[in-house]
Amino acid sequence: MGGTRPMRIGIVGTNFVSDMFMKGAEAVPEIQASAVISGHREHAEAFAGKYGIPHVYGNLEELLDSGEIDAVYLAVPNSLHKEMALQVLKRGIPLICEKPLVPTLADARELYACAEAHHAYLHDAIVPLYTDHFQILKENLARVGKIRHVFFSFSKYSSRYDAYLAGKNPTTFRNDLCNGCWMDLGVYTIADLVGLFGKPESLCASSVMLESGVDGASAGILHYGTFDAVTMISKISTSYQNSEIHGEEGTLIIEKPSLISKVYFRGVHSDETELLTPDDANSFGDQLRDFVTNVKAGKSESSRVPHALSLAVIETLEQCRKQAGVYYPKEGKTE
Repeated sequence: MGGTRPMRIGIVGTNFVSDMFMKGAEAVPEIQASAVISGHREHAEAFAGKYGIPHVYGNLEELLDSGEIDAVYLAVPNSLHKEMALQVLKRGIPLICEKPLVPTLADARELYACAEAHHAYLHDAIVPLYTDHFQILKENLARVGKIRHVFFSFSKYSSRYDAYLAGKNPTTFRNDLCNGCWMDLGVYTIADLVGLFGKPESLCASSVMLESGVDGASAGILHYGTFDAVTMISKISTSYQNSEIHGEEGTLIIEKPSLISKVYFRGVHSDETELLTPDDANSFGDQLRDFVTNVKAGKSESSRVPHALSLAVIETLEQCRKQAGVYYPKEGKTE
């Protein structure tokens, strides 16, 4: 990778989030999707045809050996993240790994240690934390004055829940794939809260468990000493509430915590709500620009999401999940 040639990305996985990646890449000319693989070759070929990707390979080793990529975007089931990420990082190849990076803090530390040992850049793809809109949110925190209460909500009826209710086994609700509500939606609200306020002093969490062994809906209270932050998430119902940060001098209102699509401020004595963010946001594009810039500059981590922040998010998410009774294969409930 040199000169002005775009960074060639090999895409691993062809689900809907890979379509989001391609949409984000449209706004980042420094990136070019050059190859793709999937669990089913016909899916990879269809994806390549849809986006004009020149190379299709049968497995990860073929992709890594091809000489046609400069970096990898990994969008596979959560249970496969660690194993496949290690394969990429041991080659010294920069990696964007979809959220959640891995289910446990121990696994995350292993990945970052591997990345450091092989001089490979590891990007934890928690989209909202890389956005310009999140930076605007942070910059305006002081305007609310003394924070009294925080509420982050992300509940959306899953397009696959009807299939689950019909007795099918969609990946979204499979325990063996390390899925469920905390891992899919909770990672966003927890990332936003930890990104804004750091790790909580303590927390409590609960979940509505499904027979498949994953949480369909969950809630958590993160204690920050002078205020509590509440998060409510669900894949089996829908909420139309915005997220809010309440202070003695005003309130910040956040649309879509997974993207930070818009941020508003309203003072306690004001009748007007002020829009703080522009409308031309491309949240996925923001994180891809961050990735390309850092890799080309030879940096080891992002200033927006340094390793310490990524680890803090994973640790807090793991604590919420386990306190709520959500465990995955190889995890003992006596931990």
